[in-house]
Amino acid sequence: MDLSNIANNINYRYQSSSRMQIGGAVSGLDTQSIIEKLLEVEAIPLNRLNDKYLQYTNLQKAYQKVSDKIRDFYNYLGNFSLQSNLMPKTATSTSNILTAQASAVASDGVYNINVLSLATNSTFTGESFAKQYNLTSLISDIDTRYTPSNSTVKIKVGTNETTVNIDTTNTIQDVVDSLQSAFSSLGATATITFDSSSGKLNIQSDKAFQISNVSGNFTFLFRLNDASLKQVSGSYVLESSGNIGAYSSYKTLENLGIASDTNLVINGKSILLQKTDTIANVIKKINDSVSDINTVYDDKNGKIVLTSKMTGDNLIDISGDSSLLNTLGFSTGTFVLGQIAKLDITINGYTNSVESKNNSITYNGITLNLSATGSTTVTVSTDKEKIVDRVQEFVDKWNELTDFLYTKLTENKVTGKSEDNMTEDEKLQGLLKNDSFLRRIFDKFKSFLTQNVGGKTLADLGITSGDEGKSFTNTMKGKINLDKDKLREFIDKYGTDSVWNFFGKLDGDKGLAIRIKDYSYQLTKFNGDIDTVAGVQGRLEREKRILSKRMVTMMEYLQKKEQMLWAKYSSLESALAKLSAQGGFLAQAFAQKK
Repeated sequence: MDLSNIANNINYRYQSSSRMQIGGAVSGLDTQSIIEKLLEVEAIPLNRLNDKYLQYTNLQKAYQKVSDKIRDFYNYLGNFSLQSNLMPKTATSTSNILTAQASAVASDGVYNINVLSLATNSTFTGESFAKQYNLTSLISDIDTRYTPSNSTVKIKVGTNETTVNIDTTNTIQDVVDSLQSAFSSLGATATITFDSSSGKLNIQSDKAFQISNVSGNFTFLFRLNDASLKQVSGSYVLESSGNIGAYSSYKTLENLGIASDTNLVINGKSILLQKTDTIANVIKKINDSVSDINTVYDDKNGKIVLTSKMTGDNLIDISGDSSLLNTLGFSTGTFVLGQIAKLDITINGYTNSVESKNNSITYNGITLNLSATGSTTVTVSTDKEKIVDRVQEFVDKWNELTDFLYTKLTENKVTGKSEDNMTEDEKLQGLLKNDSFLRRIFDKFKSFLTQNVGGKTLADLGITSGDEGKSFTNTMKGKINLDKDKLREFIDKYGTDSVWNFFGKLDGDKGLAIRIKDYSYQLTKFNGDIDTVAGVQGRLEREKRILSKRMVTMMEYLQKKEQMLWAKYSSLESALAKLSAQGGFLAQAFAQKK
């Protein structure tokens, strides 16, 4: 007899007999069927125990679904009962000087706000350490970004074009003269200058033009490759996109003249810099080491700029080897201390001056995010319609829960289907019908509908069962309805905080939602009321353990019984075989005497 299915239900390690049993060879009896029928009778108590065990398992699952549903309601109540949800505030500003958000504790009213200053970040801008060039500098010396090479440059004005050869032995003045001559040959009036202080080449022409490399890297050396042609007051202007002496971020400290490793100290953090570090590596090391500073390299102008991450009066202190500081432009850099935000807030004729290190300021429950200076007005009001929506949502969630509980108490079991063809939900259906424990839970929830909070009930807020003058179906099911107009009248009469005081207030007399939330937690928590019945240490689990022990004993008995029956029938077959052999011998002997 195969008991593996029952053994699986109780997680019992069961091994069925693997011996091949052949019966009835001599007797002609269907031994296996006889033994199966005998064992089926013996297994009736075991099957009953198994049915009971499965019933308890399904009951646990049914209770778990109840627990999950109540836990969902508990989680909802956690948000619903918040003051910010039951006293939703709106804050509107008359300008784009600031945006405002109001919390539940903000007082309704009109706030006149004058933003005097914004909070800013402290900055330290290092002196440019770009290489200086003038008109007498050789092209071969312009090596801060690329290695100079002889170039051929094409200049095009309209449909006319010409080329200019520029050698590394030329000076910048030679370049200016060659370009000037080229523009003239193309019929354009051009002014070409080089500003040694900014390190930029400037080309102005009365006609639109294009300039590009035919060979070499002239436009890259003079940073014209990424510059844009602009029209200014009737002239067309092309200017270097940055200082041609500004070093590439891939140049190393050794390229800048730093001959050995050294330390840089910023805001007390020591940073080891190696001579093989590139400028990009230096910036990365600073940002990795100093958490309150953001550092960038301005390769257009050849400057390192440090900015405090927080607004307000934050210091940026830089020290280290004097040679390093001079080389990176830190010795003569410019420090600008960040400002704090200042504003005057006036309400009901009283002005309060407020200061902050950042531009997000919370004042009496109002969060102001400043974006510009100037005057504006912020109006704070309570959104009564949102309160009504929140209460309607509570009513809907309540009805969803009570409808679920009432259905579980009244639904019938599924009929006309074998258990193998049922879904999980169909197997659980009807198991909790008229269940006394679930009935107590349901009745307790319904009792909250008549509770008094601060001298008021749900009916005062316009929430009733909706059964006045009709049947008591809704009351019996615990379902409720909301009269929104009556709720609005309640809010107008008792104030915008009245709904919060009824549902959510924590101090003194707890609000109704808090009471329901506390009860829901008591039901669904670990070792809570439901857990003591259907949990891993609950009553049903204890009953299952008792059943499983009895089932194991009975399975062991049935296995022994099966072995005993096979042994008896095997003895019978053996005796019949011997009797048959003796009969054959006697028959043969009598035949021989004849």
